[in-house]
Amino acid sequence: MTTVVTDIKTETVTQCIASFENRFGKPHLYLAYHAALPLAVTPDLLYCLWANFQQDCDGDSLSIPWVAVANILLSSLFKEVGYELYEMEDTVRSKLLEQLKEERNLGQKRIIELSHFLNEYVRQQLYSDDPDIQDFARAQRWAALAYTQPTQAASELAMALAKAYHEGMVEMLRISSLVETLAEPLSEFEQLLAYARGMKYYALGDLDNATDQLNKALTAGQDTSVAGIRLPIPEQLRARLPNFPVAVTLLRKYPWLMAIAIAPTVPVAVFLLTFRSVIIPLPE
Repeated sequence: MTTVVTDIKTETVTQCIASFENRFGKPHLYLAYHAALPLAVTPDLLYCLWANFQQDCDGDSLSIPWVAVANILLSSLFKEVGYELYEMEDTVRSKLLEQLKEERNLGQKRIIELSHFLNEYVRQQLYSDDPDIQDFARAQRWAALAYTQPTQAASELAMALAKAYHEGMVEMLRISSLVETLAEPLSEFEQLLAYARGMKYYALGDLDNATDQLNKALTAGQDTSVAGIRLPIPEQLRARLPNFPVAVTLLRKYPWLMAIAIAPTVPVAVFLLTFRSVIIPLPE
């Protein structure tokens, strides 16, 4: 059933893009390709994309008219999500970027150029006094990195998730949702994606799905970590996770166990009895 629904949605997105091209022409579609890399656009950002990418990677004109900026923002490809802020659905973004990569005169080279451009565009906003502008700029930067430097993006997003864990569920929900949005370019980082999905469910109060996803994020006998960043597991969920290392939990709660474990003069039987006495109170 899931596959059928996905296929139908993909077909609908393809038809939507084809309809847009039929109505406005290929030059408009070229600009839509470029507008798909940012997580969201403002009229200013889209105008800057239009002004800076008038040629393909071979130096030939894309012939994009200035009116394409308004036509795209008012089309079915975008929805207005805030004051002068427009966003594409994830499936539409992914399909447009896929088509951009398939264009012989654009391809991955244009993705890299767009990434560099977006990084420069948001650079000043990263130091804004407005925390909302800062957050949005960071999200745009991560989107740019995800398509060109996915390892760095994954590392920075892992740090953001670890930080969000201590800042509250609202921030965790924001960062985990962002990671999900970038699932396609970060597809090789399965642990990161599973952790983000799990923490999103946890923030929404869905403990069953949170447990399922976080268990996928755990490797046998270890905490989940991405690019050397340890991602914390909520204590409420640890007992529900078959893959969560009980020994790690015990050593955090009873650090003196480490001394017993490594002391060569302590008989093994003493250590086992001590360990047993500690684990008895743990919930099933």
